[in-house]
Amino acid sequence: MGFYRLLSGLYYAGMVLILAGIVMNITEMPSAVWVFAVGLIPVLGVRIFNYVIAPAHRKRINGILMLSAVFLTIAIAFIFYKKDYWILFIAISAVLDGYVSFRKIV
Repeated sequence: MGFYRLLSGLYYAGMVLILAGIVMNITEMPSAVWVFAVGLIPVLGVRIFNYVIAPAHRKRINGILMLSAVFLTIAIAFIFYKKDYWILFIAISAVLDGYVSFRKIV
């Protein structure tokens, strides 16, 4: 298994854990913030790695993805402190990820 394949697997596993953390938080399970945080670790790591190794024409796209991961990190803080507006940061992150996904890459 190649290194990039391993990173891809970790990234997708992290996204599944983030989704599970969101669903767990909606159903008010107490360990939701920890599942969310464990899922964010590989996602944030892969996004930082991709930004560092990206060629010049991809830096902006990877920067947007890193900003999206920062919004997810802020959402964790608001979940931890039991604030109801954590969902806004999830929504902002989803909009940024959607923008990058549907953007034409040159």
